[in-house]
Amino acid sequence: MAGETHVAGSAGLSRADGGAGVDAETFSGADRETGWQPAQWPLPRVAAVDNLADALTGKSFTAGAVRVLSQAAVRPDELRRKLAEPAELRVQGGTLLIAETRLWSAAVVPHPANPREYGRRSYALGGAAANLRVLPEPTSGPGHLAELEILVESPHTLAQRLEDAQSRLARENPLGEDVAVDGVLQPLTVVPMTVRHRNGHRSAPLLIAADGSSRISAVHELLGYAPSKVAYEWSMDSRLFRRETNRWLRLVQKQGWENLSDEEQQKVRVLTVPARVVIGFRPNERTNLPFHTAVRNFIGLTHIRPPKPYGSAVENEAKADAVLDTLAQPTRSRPARISEPQKQWFAGVISHDEALDEGFSPHRDVRAAEIVRSVLGGSAKRRVNDGIRSLTAKQKPTREDRVDIAVELVIRPYRTEMNDLVQVVRPRRAVLQRAYRLKEIEQHLTADLRLEGADYDGLSLEQLRDEALDEVESGFGDSGELGPAQTELAVKACYYMAVADPMALQREVFGGPEHEDDRSPATVLRAMLARSRGVHQAYEIVRAGRRGEPLLEVDEKGVPNRSAAGEVRELTDTLVRHTYNGEPSTDVPQTTGHKAASLRWAEIRLKVEELTRAVAAMEAVPVDEGGRSLVQRDGWDTEQIKELRATLDRSDRKLATWADVHEGNKRAAQEQVETEQEL
Repeated sequence: MAGETHVAGSAGLSRADGGAGVDAETFSGADRETGWQPAQWPLPRVAAVDNLADALTGKSFTAGAVRVLSQAAVRPDELRRKLAEPAELRVQGGTLLIAETRLWSAAVVPHPANPREYGRRSYALGGAAANLRVLPEPTSGPGHLAELEILVESPHTLAQRLEDAQSRLARENPLGEDVAVDGVLQPLTVVPMTVRHRNGHRSAPLLIAADGSSRISAVHELLGYAPSKVAYEWSMDSRLFRRETNRWLRLVQKQGWENLSDEEQQKVRVLTVPARVVIGFRPNERTNLPFHTAVRNFIGLTHIRPPKPYGSAVENEAKADAVLDTLAQPTRSRPARISEPQKQWFAGVISHDEALDEGFSPHRDVRAAEIVRSVLGGSAKRRVNDGIRSLTAKQKPTREDRVDIAVELVIRPYRTEMNDLVQVVRPRRAVLQRAYRLKEIEQHLTADLRLEGADYDGLSLEQLRDEALDEVESGFGDSGELGPAQTELAVKACYYMAVADPMALQREVFGGPEHEDDRSPATVLRAMLARSRGVHQAYEIVRAGRRGEPLLEVDEKGVPNRSAAGEVRELTDTLVRHTYNGEPSTDVPQTTGHKAASLRWAEIRLKVEELTRAVAAMEAVPVDEGGRSLVQRDGWDTEQIKELRATLDRSDRKLATWADVHEGNKRAAQEQVETEQEL
């Protein structure tokens, strides 16, 4: 697909981005001027094609796959011999069995669900028109065959998508000039795939370039082939296929290579392509991954990782689909974490009405919370990491990796609505990525937590607000950690704050004036939900967001604030950061109990943060304008530092004592529970 490499017409042997490489052939200056003269393969005898078809049938391929593979082979006898001793290509989840050969270009089409298009896909849940929606990911064929299947609405749907993909690939990854001179150098990885149609049209067997879509698109552009003709005419009628191939072979036989025009020579060079045909699959016994996942893993290891990445947004989209597959796939010891309908809802590939029919919430914030819980909740970490590793081979995915994947799923419908306008989508993606790093998500949004709005028996939004208010009264938030209801409300409110116009929450600013608020969105959310007023504000944000109304500022009782002129005030990032600045709440004076202590703890945290900033500011003082740090060069008075450190040490020991007491109480409580259980 992406990452195609070729010998450039005027740039030596390679323009590869590090590792894909080219054939071990060298070309003289004359070769460069005249181009490559390919071997002239004859059209295979029908008997040889039939013998290959018999051998493929013996390998348990479906009838459609047998037909397209046997007629695609330039040398059927050679491919038949290689079926007995295929090469092995190990991928995440198993081993692909492959046979290297040459195929007629008229038999191969680009991957219809090309991952290179991830960054601009249109999702049904975002209201995309049916003809613009993302195609579903291919699934494994019946049994344990090395074949794929894809379900589309009609032949027109696939034909249009193939036409769009060819023109886009030819434009964004142009290889036309290269293949015109040298043909295709690197082999395509080709997989049989059956296209099924919802409208009842008969199934269409194809050979798709799982890796190499840009190369085959460049070839088809040069030959003037419409992918729809390859898919629905030549693959179905061997006479039409052989007639198209033979007309070029007869032209060379009749006129001779030297008498062909430059344009004709260019086309003859790409009549055939080198290919690694996947003819079998042996899954890893431990993971037992299906064939379609192994194929996608192969694509991921080729392009999501070097040599030529697709880009971060596209990578996260691809990883997101891999993670959803993993969450929906049961293992030998664990059931699936999400159902197939949930997977489609999270992926955004079902429409709003279809989601309602499945019993899912109509609200975007509820979907966001469910995705965040499923991908970022503490108990999901292992399965999510398995999904990431399946595509990237990254051994230790970070929490930031998982957050980025969750956010990409959350914003799919919004991206579609905004037509993927970078200037609109990018800042909102950045805010959600920083906000959903809220550490309480992993702790509180567990699989057994009953989320508001997730089903008809769940909490109401008002009940969620009231539970969050109770947590505020209990001191949650003041101590630097939100409770479960506060966390859920923060996740939901944040979605609408990010997608609002103007944005009611933006990413932090670094390196600005000293008065600039450099707190991350997660820190601002925590400060907001730690206050009763902030809980009322978050509730109002979610309520208004669900109705499509502007987000308004509210007071301590949840009533919209009004200006002196009686006008309501629309919520902005500046207003939110000013109102919830992280300073301890003084709404209700507290002198005793846990609430009073939690307020004092909030003061301690604030002072420590101030101290940290003050130390950094002092270290930044230069010897002279533009010079190095004064304290790094000269140090500071030893006695003054000793005095300050002694004070800090006393406070440090006191904090450590409090922690020891807390841990002792926890152990005693646990022992008490265990004793009662034994009785």
